[in-house]
Amino acid sequence: MAARLARNGLIALCGVVIVAALALTTTAKAGLIGTGSASYCDPTSEQVFAPWGDSFYYATLLNGGFEGGSTGWFLSGGARVVSGNEPFFVGHAGDSHSLLLPEGSSAYSGTVCFAFADWHMRLFAKNVGAARGQLRVQVIVPSLLGGLLTILDGGTIGGNGTWAPSPQLKLALCNVTSLLGTRAVAFRFTPVGPGAAFQIDDVYLDPWKDR
Repeated sequence: MAARLARNGLIALCGVVIVAALALTTTAKAGLIGTGSASYCDPTSEQVFAPWGDSFYYATLLNGGFEGGSTGWFLSGGARVVSGNEPFFVGHAGDSHSLLLPEGSSAYSGTVCFAFADWHMRLFAKNVGAARGQLRVQVIVPSLLGGLLTILDGGTIGGNGTWAPSPQLKLALCNVTSLLGTRAVAFRFTPVGPGAAFQIDDVYLDPWKDR
């Protein structure tokens, strides 16, 4: 079963890396370190990915559709909001923007509510760079002490040049001590590989265990 899920793109996060806060940009640190509670908690949830056979309920990240420009996000290396929405318009029929991540760029979300339980994350992505390029997703746990961050490597997403929903990104809590007491997490998106570049849109999180 585990091997089949892996082939289908389900990502298990088991490696935990502790990094100094200085490894992040000043702007990103200001939005992550010592936050304790989340900067945003969407009170609504929907079965956004039901057309793709996913019955889980998801809530959006703050400005997860990028219709508010870069509000709620910390962008570097040329990452920027551009015209062009994912073609399924799961957020709103009038949506018209997405986030471009060129080679060497990265984007941090604001902190979002996190429940210490099973959860899933999904988004829409389009490979606009090298065919073998990938998009790395990392989960960033703010330190309540303000000195260190825990970064969980969520693996990578590929793409064939067309918009598509990502696989379910699922955290296997192999090292539960790294998340004990956590009330908020953030996410980092980074293209990896020579010439890698992606557009992403409509980033959603299911922070609840039972649905």
